[in-house]
Amino acid sequence: MTADINLQVWLDIIPGTQPSVVVPYVKSPTSGIVQYQLNATKKGLSGTSSISQSGGVRVQADHPTALTRFSMSLGAQDQCKIELTLFANGHETGTYQFDCPRPR
Repeated sequence: MTADINLQVWLDIIPGTQPSVVVPYVKSPTSGIVQYQLNATKKGLSGTSSISQSGGVRVQADHPTALTRFSMSLGAQDQCKIELTLFANGHETGTYQFDCPRPR
């Protein structure tokens, strides 16, 4: 897998979970190993909390792959951001920033 590949990255939540379970996904045009560094930060009335995770997953070409999963309780007024940095062969392929998904 080369470092200049065109990755698709998105977040989803598992329906019916409380607190919400967030799952970041990646889809690659080629098979290989993708490493990730995830940082999620929530700011609200109860203070600030953060989650950091890193690891690696084997992806199959053109198939969505879950990188990890984590849970975060969000109040109506909470602000929450997720930053996800991906690497292939030790080189950064991109950094993606998201607002935390909220239950539908």
